[in-house]
Amino acid sequence: MEDTYLVEIRLGRTKWRIRQLISSITGPFGIEQFMEPHPHVTLFGPLVLNGGVRQEQILDAIESVASRFDPVPFLLDGFEKREGLHGGVIAIGVRPSDPLKSLSSGLALALLPVCQSLNVWDAEPERKWFHVTVANRLDLRKAASVFLAITRDPSPGKSTGGSPSIITRIRKHLIRLFTVRPRSFPPPLLDETGLRVTVMHGEEILAEYDLAGKRWIHDDHRHDSTGWQETLATFRKMAGFERNLAAPGEPDDIFLIADLHLGHANIIRYCSRPFLFRDVAEMDCVLISNWNSVVSPGTQVYHAGDLRYGRDARAFQDYCGQLNGKITFITGNHDDREEGAILSRTIDYDGEQFLIVHDPADVPASFDGWVIHGHYHNNDLRNFPFINFEKRRINVSAEVIGYVPVSIRDLCAVIRYHREQGSSKPVLFNYPYGE
Repeated sequence: MEDTYLVEIRLGRTKWRIRQLISSITGPFGIEQFMEPHPHVTLFGPLVLNGGVRQEQILDAIESVASRFDPVPFLLDGFEKREGLHGGVIAIGVRPSDPLKSLSSGLALALLPVCQSLNVWDAEPERKWFHVTVANRLDLRKAASVFLAITRDPSPGKSTGGSPSIITRIRKHLIRLFTVRPRSFPPPLLDETGLRVTVMHGEEILAEYDLAGKRWIHDDHRHDSTGWQETLATFRKMAGFERNLAAPGEPDDIFLIADLHLGHANIIRYCSRPFLFRDVAEMDCVLISNWNSVVSPGTQVYHAGDLRYGRDARAFQDYCGQLNGKITFITGNHDDREEGAILSRTIDYDGEQFLIVHDPADVPASFDGWVIHGHYHNNDLRNFPFINFEKRRINVSAEVIGYVPVSIRDLCAVIRYHREQGSSKPVLFNYPYGE
């Protein structure tokens, strides 16, 4: 394999979570030797160079295409199984954006004249299977049994609405304690972005083309390096996740956000935030600056729980002193009961009624308006997307709304638009980058 090359996009923000998921599948089913150690989306190859073609020509061909693209978004969506050239493949499905499909097909057009692809689908890019491999080269029967196990729902009929009674909660807790259930593997639904095009030579990285910085990186490819931090910072600005200019809302507007988790380094991994894990101070600085870019000192703003978390977080009042606005704090499950914080608040705006609460499970069964909540971050987007029209829920966790407080005026506009269109399709995020 030393003379083979592969052009891919390695997972960035979601890498830690997907590695955890892959390990949780391959370990219990005894297929660790078949697992993919470096989760990625293949763009082209494996390939071998035509006679007389040098590495530099391959890199030049890739740059001629990749330089036309900004970072390319895509969704990781559920589990898939196929029969590959060397056995069964279990994978995480990738829902490609148009830019990702165009990048892949453009690379095929540029590379096919100078190499021989070992992947039959490279000659037919419109039929390309975009995926992230969990395990491959599996016996077909083993692949089928593992796939059946990870896609089986072990707890049908689970309810996510309303507030269960104390007796119901105790009964469910006892069932969980004393009932042996099949292990659950919730199908992933996460937004990711290809920030670099990676060129592999055998098992080693030859070079990476940085789509945000428009440059080749030939040396340090680690995701804890200063170079990767620069790539993330450029991406945040391009995606609108880091605001450079103030754009305050209307004086009578109300802003909402939840789950800032200031001071909490692990949230970067747990929720795939676009920051370097070891630099929580950078995350705090960006989140506070984003808040102040849209919230003026006199503006009403609600924070729906979990402002800070972790032993290294600063005091609650230290963070409050840096945030603009007339702030109402809703208590979250990680919050101490700070003075003035409340459990929920009901407000009326533009003919709609909203209940702001941290955990939607705490909403009274009798409430029939819109629930604005946090708590779920981007960990269960199938049930708790940005807007769930059927359940009348709005998730304002920081990751779901692009790390910038959202205006209730804008929320009402989105609700009104979908109502006029007769659409009940959920909106996953309050930004176009991941759709």
